[in-house]
Amino acid sequence: MNVFRSINAFWNVCLEDSDFRRLGRPPGWSVLFHYQGRWHDRRKVPMPVKKYSFLFLGRPLEFELTDKYIGAFKGVFNDREYDCASEFAVAPRRILDLGGNIGFGSVFLAKLFPEAEFAVVEPDPRNLALLKTNLRLNQVPARVIAGAIGSTAGTLKLRFGDNPTCSSMTGTGMHDLADAVEVKVTTIPQVMAQAGWSEVDLVKIDIEGAEEDLLARDNQWLARVGAIILEIHPNTTVERLNVHLAPFGFTLKRFGSGREPVYFARKNRR
Repeated sequence: MNVFRSINAFWNVCLEDSDFRRLGRPPGWSVLFHYQGRWHDRRKVPMPVKKYSFLFLGRPLEFELTDKYIGAFKGVFNDREYDCASEFAVAPRRILDLGGNIGFGSVFLAKLFPEAEFAVVEPDPRNLALLKTNLRLNQVPARVIAGAIGSTAGTLKLRFGDNPTCSSMTGTGMHDLADAVEVKVTTIPQVMAQAGWSEVDLVKIDIEGAEEDLLARDNQWLARVGAIILEIHPNTTVERLNVHLAPFGFTLKRFGSGREPVYFARKNRR
């Protein structure tokens, strides 16, 4: 049975290689990258950070990353889960990225909307250096805020494990993670004030189960938001989130067909 699972896993990795070839990587790159990561995992040593070049929309991209981040990269660039340009008559100029990780979402949106400026919030201290590097490598004009986003300012425990793409705040019920670190919590009005924004055209949200608390409590900032694109995690539902969003003219609908449950809503104009 293990042999069959291994063959199936190898086949799936090979199938994904064509997606990376479309992004400018040479044939076989993703297969080699995957098994280099496996080699390091089995020896319990981290894969070294390296810089890789890609092509997206005919434009060069560069990212410093390791195997731990490739799943998040696939969702953004292979599945194009944030490819929302057709939803806008006027391109967003102010984009707030909540859960920036190491910059994939912000870079993707910056290539869709090259005139936009960004504010990027990321709570996991392990990701901040790579986030800043990747934004700089891809010339994304962004203000980076270290810490979590929440409905109330203060501090909370961020739980984390080996995977730096799925840390979560204490109280969300997401992920059984043994380690924790205290992080600063900033509210959206505070971020907007730091950026000097009175309104936000697009908010991207991927905050590992903290989305309902953010959207349900002290949420008057939603009146100053034009559109939302977010990943919904298993501790809530789209129906529950829409209850909180409806008073502000939003109705979330499933967006795209990628591997993650991404939803989009643009404010209804009355």
